[in-house]
Amino acid sequence: MREYQRRSEHRDQRVRAAHPKLGGLILALSNEPASTRNWAQGAAGERAVAATLDELVGDHLTVLHDRVSRRPDGRLSRANIDHLVVSASGVWVIDAKTHRGALEVRRSGGLFSPRLEKLYIGGRDKSPLLAGLGIQVAAVRAELATVHADVPVRGALCFVGTELPWFGDSIDGVPLVGRRGLAKLLKRDGDLTSEDRDAIAQFLAARFPAA
Repeated sequence: MREYQRRSEHRDQRVRAAHPKLGGLILALSNEPASTRNWAQGAAGERAVAATLDELVGDHLTVLHDRVSRRPDGRLSRANIDHLVVSASGVWVIDAKTHRGALEVRRSGGLFSPRLEKLYIGGRDKSPLLAGLGIQVAAVRAELATVHADVPVRGALCFVGTELPWFGDSIDGVPLVGRRGLAKLLKRDGDLTSEDRDAIAQFLAARFPAA
């Protein structure tokens, strides 16, 4: 949302500077660029997922929202992690996505050729979403390994406003879920006690500060 507001304000200033008399009218009659609107749409999705997670805080899990990620060299990066969740089954890196259209995993290959999986939403290849999530998971895993090497770290993509398969799906081991499916995923049994979760959450909060 901060990025949306920055872009929106920049557009407002640019149009008013170029058209001192008609700037307000031009802004009122024209639509914001899709590249700007997408930031507001994404923010709404993150908030919706955050609300779902907040309902589970307590007996089931501990949640950290909107954290600054780290680069491979350990320094803070410009990227953010939407949601870090510590549950009984381990640490989950949740990337909230808002995309319109039907989601499908297209699989090819088999016995005599490499098996390939690609993620499509609304007919468009969205496989790069997995690479972004993978970077975040790797960053969390690297930090956590210094003190809690035995705690599993996994990633999940949570979609808002996307038509998901009726029985759910995954790609390269990454769950593709909606908010209801995410709640079920995070409530699975595991070995971490509430004390374990609190200690891990405190460590992650220090290593991945709030954005």
